[in-house]
Parts: sequence; C-alpha cells; structure tokens
Amino acid sequence: MDKRAELENLIKEKLHIESIDKDATLATYGLDSLDVVSFLLELEDRYGIAFESDEINDLKTVGELFNLILNKIA
Repeated sequence: MDKRAELENLIKEKLHIESIDKDATLATYGLDSLDVVSFLLELEDRYGIAFESDEINDLKTVGELFNLILNKIA
C-alpha cells in the first residue's frame, strides 16, 4: 500500500468515516484542536516525524491536514 492510501485509511479510521471530503472543515467531523494535536502526536510516534506548532495552528480542512501529513511521510 502506498503512503497516500495508507494515510487515507488512517484518517478514515480516526474519523470513523467511509470516504474523505478534503474540502470539509475539521469541525465538520467533530475535531477540535486537541483532537488534531492528539492525532498528529500519534503519527509522529508512528512515522518518526515532527510537526511544528505553526503548521498545526493553520489547519482548517481535512485536505490541509491530509496534505500536511502526506508531505511529512512521503
């Protein structure tokens, strides 16, 4: 499985959804900033990557979250 597909599966699992709407806001899926940080911390441990606070603070949509993570793990 490639990184993009793996990441899509992780996000679907985390959000308990079957398909990803990358234009949807994080709030649409019930995610607040603490949920996002918690998820990103899990990914840091899993992939040995790091996210900067300014990267996280600017996230508004699922697509932005997806792209941020993909750029770190690809």
